[in-house]
Amino acid sequence: MPMGMLAKASLPCMHHRRLCQFFVLYRIRGLLPGKLTFINSIKQTRIMEKEILASVALACCCAGASAQTALADSTQTAPSASDSIYRQMELGGVTVEGRTAIQKGDHTAYMPTRSQVSASSTGLGLLANMMIPKLIVDRLGGTVKNANNTAPTIYIDNRKTDAAEANRLRPKDIVRVEYYDGPSASFPGEHSVLNFITRKYERGGYVDLRALSMLTDRYGGDFGAQAGADMGRLSLSVMGGASLVDDDGPGASATEHYALATPFTKVSTAIDRLSKMRFYYGKVRMAYRTGKTSAYADLGMSLNDSPADSRTSVDYSPQAYPGAVAATATRSRDAVAAATLFVETKPREGHTLRAQASYHHGYNTYDRTYAEGGLAPVVSDANERRNTLEAQLKYAVDLRHNNAITLFLWGYNIWQHATYAGTSGAEQEVQDGGLQLLPTYTHTFAGKLSVSLQPGIYFERYSIRGYGTVFKVQGRPTLTANYAIGDNQSVYADWSMGTSVPTMSAYNNTEQRVDHHTVKRGNPELDITKMHFVNAGYNLSARGFNLSVFGKYNIFADMLKSYYKAEGNTMVSTFVTDGDYHDLMAGANATLGLFGQSLQLSGGVSYCRQWVTGVNSACHDFVRSSLSASYSLGQFAFFAQFQPRVTELYDSNFSETTGQLVFLASWRHKGLYMELGCRNPFERDYVSHEWFDFGVYRYDRSDVSRANGRMAWLQLSYSFDFGRKKVERTELEVDRGSSGIMKM
Repeated sequence: MPMGMLAKASLPCMHHRRLCQFFVLYRIRGLLPGKLTFINSIKQTRIMEKEILASVALACCCAGASAQTALADSTQTAPSASDSIYRQMELGGVTVEGRTAIQKGDHTAYMPTRSQVSASSTGLGLLANMMIPKLIVDRLGGTVKNANNTAPTIYIDNRKTDAAEANRLRPKDIVRVEYYDGPSASFPGEHSVLNFITRKYERGGYVDLRALSMLTDRYGGDFGAQAGADMGRLSLSVMGGASLVDDDGPGASATEHYALATPFTKVSTAIDRLSKMRFYYGKVRMAYRTGKTSAYADLGMSLNDSPADSRTSVDYSPQAYPGAVAATATRSRDAVAAATLFVETKPREGHTLRAQASYHHGYNTYDRTYAEGGLAPVVSDANERRNTLEAQLKYAVDLRHNNAITLFLWGYNIWQHATYAGTSGAEQEVQDGGLQLLPTYTHTFAGKLSVSLQPGIYFERYSIRGYGTVFKVQGRPTLTANYAIGDNQSVYADWSMGTSVPTMSAYNNTEQRVDHHTVKRGNPELDITKMHFVNAGYNLSARGFNLSVFGKYNIFADMLKSYYKAEGNTMVSTFVTDGDYHDLMAGANATLGLFGQSLQLSGGVSYCRQWVTGVNSACHDFVRSSLSASYSLGQFAFFAQFQPRVTELYDSNFSETTGQLVFLASWRHKGLYMELGCRNPFERDYVSHEWFDFGVYRYDRSDVSRANGRMAWLQLSYSFDFGRKKVERTELEVDRGSSGIMKM
């Protein structure tokens, strides 16, 4: 078929008027003269009806096609309606599918195919099947990472959320996924973003039931249900569920060298471990929508209960302490109540206002008992009340002459009160707050080159009872440039500065005993880490082929590090901000679709160099790679993914993790979905390995987990709609909570 794209179409004569309403969005290369513009009125459509149908017929004849196919190409964006070039349109008996990826300034929009949707039951499952270059999706673990091992910030319909909520999206409700692989004026303050755009409805509702159960005895499963009803402008959604994890196995073994006043070596050999996680959640959402405004109000609660017991045999050389069996019992419980408000509106043409505010109240407990031989047990009981308020405001204006400005304001405040009892007692009150102002100016040259300048600034204030209040100011400027090479290629480059604030557990000025020779202590003298990011790359989105070539260089000045020091015969584990962390990477990722996208292949490789300066300096080079393949055959689909073992350097620690080998087979019939999968079938256990030499303290640890090793699972889901007629719906976010408690 010459110079065009084959679009699947059913063309019954009785629906020819609907067909011509669609084709006005497109230009048929070489056969339709000029560019067709968007037509709103039925009258205009009827005037062009004969001409368009004649052109379509001519296209089919020239291509030797049957009456079931047509030639189309989306080379023109509808004015002030960017959604129109992305949308997979269904008009009566006509279904036309456009390109699966479209370059759009500072991001790429990826549209899922029907086979990808059919082979998925979750939002992350669909994301994995879409095989977006530079993205690595762990559908079982519920995580998404960039090729550089960082996590993109997740948005749904421009609302900030997390990967857990994205995973609960129904694949059929996802219209497209926008991937911003660098800073953007659309999402100020973010370095990479995944924005899920969902379908719009007006009436009706849905029910969605999901269950994932392990076929091994090492892991429980994941179970959830959600339902929603749409009543014109108003909609209501409810959800609830539970995640259950059981992890038995040997546990952690380690060899540790202590250069204390009386030096010794400690060898711990794992005997057994049983760890559990019980996570329960529920949420309700009310949404209100008009043509210009979308508003959401969420209210939810969650409970995370994680007990664990382990035993190790302990030997000392020379015998500083008698050899014995050490037993450790811990239990962490986090209860969270959360409320979120979100509003996005267009007060006038070219103006957009977006606001989001959330409040979280958490009650967290952490209990730990360490008993070694006949020595007195080390006990730590911690209770924390934590209140977090976060808000953001964005106002964007499109100006004349290809100019645009964006004002973004983000702030947060955390109040934390914790009490520690047991072997070491303490009480702590911490307040931490920050304010970020990011104005952005963007200019587009000749419709191809877009340049943005963002002179940001960040203010932080934190106070610790007994220590005082600290104020810090840091600039956060950003400069980005994107150049479009036609409608399917682009190059980009960006530079930005940022800051990273230490966690409240690191700021913690309390001291907790880990065992008879080690204590853990926070450091209120920690500085803010200053970050510099440089990124550049090239993106290509062709029919059936997507390519991303990229490079990055990141510098973290005043890096937050683990630090050890000897105080007599006691080893102190604490934190310092010292030296720099450098992260250099260059690589390429590509996806290839064959046989009408039925077969998809994806792969990526990158070279990485990481080094740390200052105290406990180190350097490491490695190669990261991944391979994926999927095949759709009617109602059946098959998926395979491979990631080899990799060793990384971060926070003065070398860490090595087992690779991933995943196989999936799925079947769908209407709203019923069934999936059978296995992970690491040739690896009985999942082994993580880390080591480092801090001078006074040197360690080499291995942790064996069977829950993350060889496993097989069965997933079932059933989803149905009722009374459907056009809705905007997003899924519900669950806050798993956070804690400032110092844990061992």
